[in-house]
Amino acid sequence: MDSSTYCTSIIFGLVTLLVVFTFHQAVRGSRLFAALVALWIAIQCGTALAGYFKVTDTIFPRLLLLVVPPAVLMAWLFLSGPGKVLVDRMNVDLLTMIHVVRAPVEVVLYWAFIDKMVPHEMTFSGGNPDILAGLSTPCIYYIGVMRSGMKWRLMVLWNFLCLGLLLNEIFRAVLSAPFVFQTIGLDQPNVLILQFPFVLLPGVVVPILLCAHMVVIRNLVKAHWQEPKFMSSGRAVISHFFQLK
Repeated sequence: MDSSTYCTSIIFGLVTLLVVFTFHQAVRGSRLFAALVALWIAIQCGTALAGYFKVTDTIFPRLLLLVVPPAVLMAWLFLSGPGKVLVDRMNVDLLTMIHVVRAPVEVVLYWAFIDKMVPHEMTFSGGNPDILAGLSTPCIYYIGVMRSGMKWRLMVLWNFLCLGLLLNEIFRAVLSAPFVFQTIGLDQPNVLILQFPFVLLPGVVVPILLCAHMVVIRNLVKAHWQEPKFMSSGRAVISHFFQLK
């Protein structure tokens, strides 16, 4: 590992620690969450250091093993009763501020492009605008959280827009990875996410950021949404009709 890659790894490691710490605080310091994330990070780091994810000629991409556990956990959070209770307790303010890390992540990706580890399409200069989410976060946090000067609908809209930027980056990362379905960056595939410590990007950082958007959107809508009168009136009429029958 040369000096530039070593520096990039250190910065990315610090960003990952910040993401995990902030999310841990957002879930009210849950010890169970801390234990699960620590175990998950240890498993990812161990398998990455062993070169497990660098084998790309398998029918089933090994990297997908990083995605399944976080996806199952998010499904549990939003679909199960205990999961919904936990989501209701999460700190929306911290889950808004957490997205500031997306600016340094994009800088890391640009350095990785210079080191020939990701294609140009993964960088902000190559058409990946996810850095805008990170740069806009302090402003959104100051106006919408600290000064309460932003309507909740605008907060939801910002979260939807930044969620779209994140999904765009996910698609670019998947389609540029050196698998059979690669269609982006054929001259320089995305090999960054196959090695330590950058496997934590798809395995930890991105799932947490994705979950943060979904939690904020859900909790804001749940707290402020008022059903239109015509819908509530229509429901009352239908209910009364069936009661008569």
